[in-house]
Amino acid sequence: MKILLVNKFWYPRGGAEKMVLLTKELLEKAGHQVEIFGMNHPDNLFSNKYFTDFVDYRKLNLLSKIKFGARAIYNSQAKNNLSQLLSEFKPDVVHFHNIYHQLSCSVIEAVAEKKIKSVMTLHDYKFICPNYNLYHHGKIAQDGMGGKYYQCLLKNCMGNFADSLLATLEAYFVDGKGYKTMIDKYLSPSKFLRDKFIKVGFNPDNILHLSNAIADSEFKIIENDQNYVACVGRLSSEKGVRYLLKAAETLPDINFKIVGDGPEKIQLEKMKAEKKLINVEFVGYKNGVELEKYISSARLLVVPSVWYENAPLSILEAKAHGRIVIASDIGGISEMLPKELLVAPANVVMLAQKIREWFDKDTDERKAMGKKLFEQVQKENSPEIYLQRLLKIYSADE
Repeated sequence: MKILLVNKFWYPRGGAEKMVLLTKELLEKAGHQVEIFGMNHPDNLFSNKYFTDFVDYRKLNLLSKIKFGARAIYNSQAKNNLSQLLSEFKPDVVHFHNIYHQLSCSVIEAVAEKKIKSVMTLHDYKFICPNYNLYHHGKIAQDGMGGKYYQCLLKNCMGNFADSLLATLEAYFVDGKGYKTMIDKYLSPSKFLRDKFIKVGFNPDNILHLSNAIADSEFKIIENDQNYVACVGRLSSEKGVRYLLKAAETLPDINFKIVGDGPEKIQLEKMKAEKKLINVEFVGYKNGVELEKYISSARLLVVPSVWYENAPLSILEAKAHGRIVIASDIGGISEMLPKELLVAPANVVMLAQKIREWFDKDTDERKAMGKKLFEQVQKENSPEIYLQRLLKIYSADE
C-alpha cells in the first residue's frame, strides 16, 4: 500500500510528532511505501522537495501576524506543493495529523480534488473550537464550540486579539469551505475527544477510536527507584504544574523533578523561590535517552493537568516502564489509569494525599501496580496492535 503522511513538523516536538514518526516507521517496516509532507524546519529528521517554507508564527510581531494571517488560513503554496506530490506519488490513502496554521486546511482540498481516500488523527479540539485545547484564562472554556466561534474573539480565547481574530476567522473559513466533510475517517486517540466531536454534530460512524501506540523499545521495566517524583511535559497553564508545586510545599521530605519547558517556566520558578521549595528541581527540556532516564528512575510520575487532555504519551511511556502515574481525573486521562491513581483536577489536598499514599507504599505494592500498568499498556498500546487497526482502517471500502 502507498501511504502519504501529512504533518507540519517532522521531528519529535510533542505527542503528535512522536505518533506520526512512529507511524512512518511501522508502515515502512511492514513493507508499505510511505511518503511525507510538511513544513521545512531546521530540526526536521525528514523532508523532501515539496515541503513548504518555514514560518514560526510564535515569533511574529503583530504586523507580521497580520501579513501571514491569510496564509495561516489558506496556504496556497502548501496546496500546490502537495498537489504535485500527490500526482507524482499517487498514494492509496493520505493520513493527516497536525496541519493547522503552517500548512492550513488547503491541503485537505488538494487531496479531495484528486478523490484520494483520507483519514485524520485528531490530536486536539481545533476542528470544533478555535481554541484548540478548550482552555483559556485559567479555566476550561467550551463556549466556542458548536459553531459559536465568535465567542473566541469576544473572550480573547487565544490570549491576544490578533491570534483570537485569526483563529475565529479560520474556524468560519474551514466550515464555509466544507473541509471537515472532505475527510473520510477521523481517528480519535481517546473516547472522550470522540464524544466531544459527536456532541457538536460529527457523524459517529466517521470517528473511530484508535488508541495511541509507543515503540517496542519503550517497553522495559527498570528497577531503578531513585526516590523522587517526576512531572514531565510542557510548562504551560493548562498542565497544572502550579498545583503540583503547592502539593510539594506540603511534602517537604519528597523530592520533585520537573522535566520540561514552556511559557510558564519563569512564573513557576518564581513560585518555587518565593515558597522556598528546596525539594523541587527544574531540570529543563529533555528527550530521548535523557527523558527515559527521568521517567524510569522516578518512584512516581505526576500528571496534574487541568484541561481536557486527549491521550498523553507521557502516561503511556511511564506505564511501559512500570512506573506508577498519579494524574488528574479529566478528559482522556480517565480512560488510561485505574481510579485509585486519579485525583480531582486542581485539588491540591487530594493530590498531596495521593502522592504521599503511593510514595510511602511498600515496594511490593508499588511493583504490583507497576506490573498492572505495564500489562495494560502492552495489551492496548503495542505498535503491532496499532498498526493492525490502522491498516484495517486504511483498507476499508467505505
